[in-house]
Amino acid sequence: MNDIQSEINDRVEHFVNEISELARRAAYEALSSALEHEIAPAVASATRATPSSPAPRTRQRSSGGKRPPEELARMADEFLDYVTNNPGERMEHIAKALGYVTKDLNLPVKKLTTAGKLKLEGQKRATTYYPAGKGSGSGSGVKVRRQRKRRKSS
Repeated sequence: MNDIQSEINDRVEHFVNEISELARRAAYEALSSALEHEIAPAVASATRATPSSPAPRTRQRSSGGKRPPEELARMADEFLDYVTNNPGERMEHIAKALGYVTKDLNLPVKKLTTAGKLKLEGQKRATTYYPAGKGSGSGSGVKVRRQRKRRKSS
């Protein structure tokens, strides 16, 4: 019986050693991959297969940092060029086509609208975008906003 117990203990010890080695290798590969991605994102992205649509462009600045005016102007120009060639599309589709995240396009779109270069129709996610000089279909081109009902004070 002692021989069987000894053989079982040897096999269990061997199994535990193999599992420990596999876990070490997995942790090492995960850490190496994470560090490689952080240190050289351009190299890592160049080795990946090219997706059918461009990957969203992410911010490379610190949290809360402002984007330079040149970057905002470039984004606004790209947005306006796209809308001029593809009027009546929604933000999600435009952002995906340009390779941006929709949140990053909010400020350039606001600047284009304020400057009178862009017309908006619809509400919230159903908003469609048109260049200001072109007809948009319904006429006004002004974004419709819900108005609060005012209480009558008696």
